[in-house]
Amino acid sequence: MEHKEFAEVYDIFMKHVDYNGWYKFLRNFMKKKGEVIDLGCGTGEFIYRFLKDDFSVTGIDLSEKMLEVADKKLQGKNLKNQNYKLIKENIINYESENEADYIICNFDTVNYLKGEKEFIKFIQKSEKNLKKDGLLIFDAVSEGIFEEIFENDIFLDEEEEYTSIWRHEQLNAKKHLVEIDLFIRQTKDDNLFRKYNDLQYKFIYDFAWIIETAQKNGFEVVDTASNPEFGESRIFFIFKKK
Repeated sequence: MEHKEFAEVYDIFMKHVDYNGWYKFLRNFMKKKGEVIDLGCGTGEFIYRFLKDDFSVTGIDLSEKMLEVADKKLQGKNLKNQNYKLIKENIINYESENEADYIICNFDTVNYLKGEKEFIKFIQKSEKNLKKDGLLIFDAVSEGIFEEIFENDIFLDEEEEYTSIWRHEQLNAKKHLVEIDLFIRQTKDDNLFRKYNDLQYKFIYDFAWIIETAQKNGFEVVDTASNPEFGESRIFFIFKKK
Protein backbone atom coordinates (compact mmCIF):
# COMPACT_ATOMS: atom_id res chain seq x y z
CA MET A 1 0.00 0.00 0.00
CA GLU A 2 1.67 3.22 -1.15
CA HIS A 3 -0.33 5.90 0.74
CA LYS A 4 0.25 8.53 -1.96
CA GLU A 5 -1.87 11.58 -1.11
CA PHE A 6 -2.74 9.97 2.22
CA ALA A 7 0.82 10.69 3.40
CA GLU A 8 0.17 14.41 3.73
CA VAL A 9 -2.54 13.85 6.35
CA TYR A 10 -1.21 10.63 7.84
CA ASP A 11 0.02 12.28 11.02
CA ILE A 12 -3.38 13.94 11.46
CA PHE A 13 -5.06 10.55 11.07
CA MET A 14 -2.69 9.11 13.66
CA LYS A 15 -2.76 11.97 16.16
CA HIS A 16 -4.82 9.94 18.63
CA VAL A 17 -2.20 7.17 18.71
CA ASP A 18 -0.18 7.03 21.92
CA TYR A 19 3.22 6.82 20.22
CA ASN A 20 5.07 7.25 23.50
CA GLY A 21 3.15 4.44 25.15
CA TRP A 22 3.59 2.19 22.10
CA TYR A 23 7.31 2.97 22.01
CA LYS A 24 7.65 2.20 25.70
CA PHE A 25 5.91 -1.12 25.07
CA LEU A 26 8.42 -1.96 22.31
CA ARG A 27 11.35 -0.95 24.49
CA ASN A 28 10.26 -3.49 27.11
CA PHE A 29 11.72 -6.08 24.71
CA MET A 30 14.51 -3.94 23.25
CA LYS A 31 16.75 -3.42 26.26
CA LYS A 32 20.12 -3.25 24.55
CA LYS A 33 20.95 -0.38 22.16
CA GLY A 34 21.66 -1.43 18.60
CA GLU A 35 20.55 -1.28 14.99
CA VAL A 36 16.83 -1.23 14.16
CA ILE A 37 15.06 -1.88 10.88
CA ASP A 38 11.61 -0.26 10.90
CA LEU A 39 9.48 -1.95 8.23
CA GLY A 40 6.60 0.22 7.06
CA CYS A 41 8.09 3.18 8.89
CA GLY A 42 5.53 5.71 7.62
CA THR A 43 6.36 9.27 8.65
CA GLY A 44 9.09 8.27 11.07
CA GLU A 45 7.54 8.68 14.53
CA PHE A 46 9.28 5.59 15.90
CA ILE A 47 12.51 6.41 14.07
CA TYR A 48 12.56 9.75 15.88
CA ARG A 49 12.15 8.08 19.26
CA PHE A 50 14.82 5.46 18.60
CA LEU A 51 17.28 8.10 17.44
CA LYS A 52 16.67 10.06 20.64
CA ASP A 53 17.64 6.90 22.53
CA ASP A 54 20.85 6.47 20.48
CA PHE A 55 19.79 3.57 18.28
CA SER A 56 20.70 3.51 14.61
CA VAL A 57 17.67 3.06 12.35
CA THR A 58 16.86 2.07 8.80
CA GLY A 59 13.32 2.98 7.78
CA ILE A 60 11.68 1.01 4.97
CA ASP A 61 8.47 2.09 3.27
CA LEU A 62 6.87 1.56 -0.12
CA SER A 63 5.64 5.16 -0.23
CA GLU A 64 8.18 7.73 -1.39
CA LYS A 65 5.91 10.48 -0.11
CA MET A 66 5.85 8.95 3.39
CA LEU A 67 9.63 8.86 3.39
CA GLU A 68 9.83 12.50 2.28
CA VAL A 69 7.59 13.50 5.17
CA ALA A 70 9.68 11.37 7.56
CA ASP A 71 12.96 12.90 6.41
CA LYS A 72 11.64 16.45 6.69
CA LYS A 73 10.34 15.68 10.17
CA LEU A 74 13.61 14.14 11.35
CA GLN A 75 15.73 16.95 9.90
CA GLY A 76 13.49 19.44 11.68
CA LYS A 77 14.11 17.81 15.07
CA ASN A 78 17.82 18.80 15.09
CA LEU A 79 18.75 15.48 16.65
CA LYS A 80 22.34 14.90 17.72
CA ASN A 81 22.02 11.32 16.53
CA GLN A 82 21.57 11.40 12.74
CA ASN A 83 22.39 7.73 12.27
CA TYR A 84 19.43 6.82 10.10
CA LYS A 85 18.60 6.11 6.48
CA LEU A 86 15.31 5.87 4.63
CA ILE A 87 14.79 3.38 1.80
CA LYS A 88 11.88 3.01 -0.61
CA GLU A 89 11.23 -0.72 -0.85
CA ASN A 90 8.57 -3.34 -0.35
CA ILE A 91 9.05 -4.80 3.13
CA ILE A 92 8.94 -8.37 1.78
CA ASN A 93 11.82 -7.68 -0.62
CA TYR A 94 14.23 -5.60 1.45
CA GLU A 95 17.65 -7.12 2.07
CA SER A 96 19.97 -5.33 4.46
CA GLU A 97 23.71 -5.01 3.89
CA ASN A 98 24.22 -5.53 7.62
CA GLU A 99 22.33 -7.79 9.98
CA ALA A 100 20.28 -5.81 12.49
CA ASP A 101 19.67 -6.32 16.20
CA TYR A 102 15.94 -5.62 15.87
CA ILE A 103 13.27 -5.55 13.21
CA ILE A 104 9.96 -3.87 14.00
CA CYS A 105 6.78 -3.66 11.96
CA ASN A 106 3.91 -1.72 13.51
CA PHE A 107 0.25 -0.81 13.04
CA ASP A 108 -0.78 -4.21 11.57
CA THR A 109 1.30 -3.59 8.45
CA VAL A 110 1.53 -7.35 7.93
CA ASN A 111 -2.26 -7.45 7.48
CA TYR A 112 -1.81 -5.34 4.35
CA LEU A 113 0.30 -8.04 2.70
CA LYS A 114 -1.55 -9.95 -0.01
CA GLY A 115 -1.77 -13.20 1.93
CA GLU A 116 0.10 -16.09 3.46
CA LYS A 117 2.72 -16.38 0.70
CA GLU A 118 3.78 -12.76 1.17
CA PHE A 119 3.76 -13.17 4.94
CA ILE A 120 6.13 -16.12 4.61
CA LYS A 121 8.45 -13.90 2.52
CA PHE A 122 8.23 -11.26 5.25
CA ILE A 123 9.31 -13.82 7.86
CA GLN A 124 12.09 -15.24 5.69
CA LYS A 125 13.54 -11.82 4.82
CA SER A 126 13.37 -10.78 8.45
CA GLU A 127 15.28 -13.89 9.51
CA LYS A 128 17.93 -13.14 6.90
CA ASN A 129 18.24 -9.49 7.97
CA LEU A 130 18.65 -10.21 11.70
CA LYS A 131 21.69 -11.12 13.74
CA LYS A 132 21.63 -14.36 15.70
CA ASP A 133 19.41 -13.79 18.74
CA GLY A 134 18.02 -10.67 17.08
CA LEU A 135 14.36 -9.84 17.70
CA LEU A 136 11.49 -9.49 15.25
CA ILE A 137 8.58 -7.56 16.78
CA PHE A 138 5.35 -6.94 14.91
CA ASP A 139 1.63 -6.81 15.49
CA ALA A 140 -1.35 -8.26 13.64
CA VAL A 141 -5.09 -7.89 14.09
CA SER A 142 -7.96 -10.36 14.07
CA GLU A 143 -11.37 -9.91 12.44
CA GLY A 144 -12.53 -8.25 15.63
CA ILE A 145 -10.84 -5.06 14.44
CA PHE A 146 -13.72 -4.43 12.06
CA GLU A 147 -16.26 -4.61 14.88
CA GLU A 148 -14.12 -2.19 16.89
CA ILE A 149 -13.95 0.40 14.11
CA PHE A 150 -17.09 0.04 12.02
CA GLU A 151 -20.76 0.30 12.78
CA ASN A 152 -22.81 -1.31 10.00
CA ASP A 153 -19.60 -1.35 7.93
CA ILE A 154 -19.31 2.46 7.93
CA PHE A 155 -16.95 4.75 9.84
CA LEU A 156 -17.01 8.55 9.61
CA ASP A 157 -13.97 10.55 10.70
CA GLU A 158 -14.33 14.33 10.80
CA GLU A 159 -11.48 16.68 11.69
CA GLU A 160 -10.80 20.34 10.97
CA GLU A 161 -8.28 19.43 8.27
CA TYR A 162 -10.22 16.63 6.58
CA THR A 163 -13.30 14.43 6.48
CA SER A 164 -13.08 10.74 5.65
CA ILE A 165 -15.69 8.09 5.04
CA TRP A 166 -14.58 4.49 5.54
CA ARG A 167 -16.53 1.55 4.12
CA HIS A 168 -15.84 -2.07 5.01
CA GLU A 169 -16.63 -5.17 2.97
CA GLN A 170 -15.64 -8.76 3.69
CA LEU A 171 -14.51 -10.30 0.40
CA ASN A 172 -13.91 -13.87 1.58
CA ALA A 173 -13.07 -15.81 4.72
CA LYS A 174 -9.73 -14.01 5.22
CA LYS A 175 -9.72 -10.96 2.98
CA HIS A 176 -11.39 -7.62 3.69
CA LEU A 177 -11.70 -4.39 1.73
CA VAL A 178 -11.68 -0.93 3.30
CA GLU A 179 -12.50 1.90 0.92
CA ILE A 180 -11.67 5.41 2.09
CA ASP A 181 -13.05 8.60 0.57
CA LEU A 182 -10.84 11.37 1.86
CA PHE A 183 -11.72 15.05 1.62
CA ILE A 184 -8.76 17.32 2.50
CA ARG A 185 -9.48 20.96 3.25
CA GLN A 186 -7.51 23.23 0.92
CA THR A 187 -7.14 26.12 3.36
CA LYS A 188 -8.42 26.92 6.84
CA ASP A 189 -10.40 29.90 5.54
CA ASP A 190 -12.70 28.21 3.04
CA ASN A 191 -14.70 25.09 2.42
CA LEU A 192 -12.84 23.87 -0.63
CA PHE A 193 -11.73 20.25 -0.41
CA ARG A 194 -9.62 17.90 -2.48
CA LYS A 195 -11.07 14.43 -2.78
CA TYR A 196 -9.03 11.24 -2.83
CA ASN A 197 -10.08 7.62 -2.91
CA ASP A 198 -7.99 4.85 -1.38
CA LEU A 199 -8.62 1.09 -1.46
CA GLN A 200 -7.01 -0.92 1.32
CA TYR A 201 -7.06 -4.70 1.48
CA LYS A 202 -6.59 -6.41 4.82
CA PHE A 203 -5.70 -10.11 5.12
CA ILE A 204 -6.52 -11.81 8.41
CA TYR A 205 -4.18 -14.57 9.59
CA ASP A 206 -4.73 -17.36 12.05
CA PHE A 207 -2.48 -16.42 14.98
CA ALA A 208 -1.43 -20.04 15.59
CA TRP A 209 -0.37 -20.22 11.93
CA ILE A 210 1.79 -17.10 12.38
CA ILE A 211 3.65 -18.74 15.25
CA GLU A 212 4.04 -22.03 13.40
CA THR A 213 5.34 -20.23 10.30
CA ALA A 214 7.92 -18.31 12.31
CA GLN A 215 9.11 -21.47 14.03
CA LYS A 216 9.52 -23.20 10.67
CA ASN A 217 11.64 -20.33 9.39
CA GLY A 218 14.32 -19.93 12.01
CA PHE A 219 12.59 -18.20 14.93
CA GLU A 220 11.65 -19.11 18.44
CA VAL A 221 8.82 -17.45 20.34
CA VAL A 222 9.86 -15.00 23.04
CA ASP A 223 6.37 -13.73 23.79
CA THR A 224 2.97 -12.90 22.42
CA ALA A 225 1.30 -9.94 24.05
CA SER A 226 -1.77 -7.77 23.89
CA ASN A 227 -2.40 -4.30 25.22
CA PRO A 228 -6.01 -3.08 25.39
CA GLU A 229 -4.81 0.50 24.92
CA PHE A 230 -3.78 -0.43 21.38
CA GLY A 231 -6.95 -2.38 20.53
CA GLU A 232 -8.58 -5.54 21.81
CA SER A 233 -8.02 -7.30 18.48
CA ARG A 234 -4.29 -6.56 18.21
CA ILE A 235 -1.63 -9.10 19.16
CA PHE A 236 2.10 -8.40 19.32
CA PHE A 237 4.51 -11.16 18.33
CA ILE A 238 8.06 -11.17 19.65
CA PHE A 239 10.28 -13.71 17.90
CA LYS A 240 14.02 -14.37 18.32
CA LYS A 241 16.28 -15.59 15.54
CA LYS A 242 17.78 -18.95 16.49
